[in-house]
Amino acid sequence: MRFWQKTYILTLILFLVCLNAGILSLTYYTYSKSVASAEETVGAEQYYIASSFERDLSDLLAAGDKQSPELLMQTYGAYYSGKGIRIAFSENGEQVYSNMTEIGEISENTLAHCEIGGVRHIVICSEAGGYTMVFAKNVESLDEEFRSLTLTYVLTALGVSALLAVLLYFVLRRLSLPLDRLRETTEKIQEGDLSVSADESGQDEFALLGASFNSMLATINGQMAALEEDARKKQMLVDNMAHEMRTPLTSIRGYAEYLEKAAASEDQRIIAAKYIISEAERLAKISEILLDDAYIRGNLPEMKETELSEVLRDTAGRLESRAAEKSVRIICETEEMSIRGNATLLSMLFYNLTDNAIKACSDGGTVTLRCSRGSVSVEDNGKGMTEEQLSHITEPFYRTDKSRSRAEGGAGLGLALCKNIAEVHGATMRFESKIGEGTKVFLDFTT
Repeated sequence: MRFWQKTYILTLILFLVCLNAGILSLTYYTYSKSVASAEETVGAEQYYIASSFERDLSDLLAAGDKQSPELLMQTYGAYYSGKGIRIAFSENGEQVYSNMTEIGEISENTLAHCEIGGVRHIVICSEAGGYTMVFAKNVESLDEEFRSLTLTYVLTALGVSALLAVLLYFVLRRLSLPLDRLRETTEKIQEGDLSVSADESGQDEFALLGASFNSMLATINGQMAALEEDARKKQMLVDNMAHEMRTPLTSIRGYAEYLEKAAASEDQRIIAAKYIISEAERLAKISEILLDDAYIRGNLPEMKETELSEVLRDTAGRLESRAAEKSVRIICETEEMSIRGNATLLSMLFYNLTDNAIKACSDGGTVTLRCSRGSVSVEDNGKGMTEEQLSHITEPFYRTDKSRSRAEGGAGLGLALCKNIAEVHGATMRFESKIGEGTKVFLDFTT
């Protein structure tokens, strides 16, 4: 049984119990008020008749007629009998007159409800003119009124209950619609459709639940998209790595077969050996960068206070000879700036960035290293890059100039490694470049 159906049944039962209990209480309260009102009326009538009897009896006795009291009693009995009133008189325990059947002994000055001739009466016993008068008034109308009132209330209760049952059904069914839609949404998600969303219109709890569900779904979609992107990049890395390694391996194999089978001169053998060594070094460099990258991803390096200006000056000194070969000038404009970092990784980071800047410059170019106020920049006035190239620059094996990079031994892994080193240090790395004007790499440190 579904939740809204359970709620419907339990709510309806609770309402019906409360309604019927209330109606029953109201019926008995109304009946009690009617009985009390009837008793007051009967008491007033009895007092009036008793007073009238005393006065008439006193007049008879005053006239010296001592034989007429019984006749007076008969007159009263006959007169009030037509009005549903029965009267009995007794003296010293002996009945003098009665127009009612035996009702048993009733104490004087009491009020009781009795059946006389199978009809309900209110009976009052009191003293009247020296006699004990039993006064009985027919109140059968009270029972008829009670039955009529009960029937009216029962029919009203049935009508209200039926109306409530119908209204409650539609109200609860309407209120449960958001849950049904949410269930349908989860079923679609279970079937693999992640494009659906829950209804979050309104201000009630169902809207909040829908919003939370959509937020959760968005998080799941984001994580799945990230996993798919990560899988895509990993597959691309594997494909690119296979391609990058195939070229030097093919060259090595080709030159090795040449040395084995061809009748080459000593100079030709030396040239072939140099090619083999160059391609082997290229493979070693690729594996070294991949290992460094894997180490950085899997381990948290030791961090301590490191002076960035010293790291930049050391990097410039190490690459000075390489820059001189291309007639490129390296300029250091550094201020004292200390961060928590790993000197070895930072040296690797700036070495790769500076080396790329040197490669991008033509003869007579300039590479500038700047350090100030938590930011480091590496700038060159080389050929620059397009927006499309900048969007892929940190992807593994991506090269803006594939022919030149391959000729210089590059594998397109340096900037990917630089990005990971920057992330380890809590730094953001961003690029600015224009074709023909050069490239600027900015590193903003927060540590």
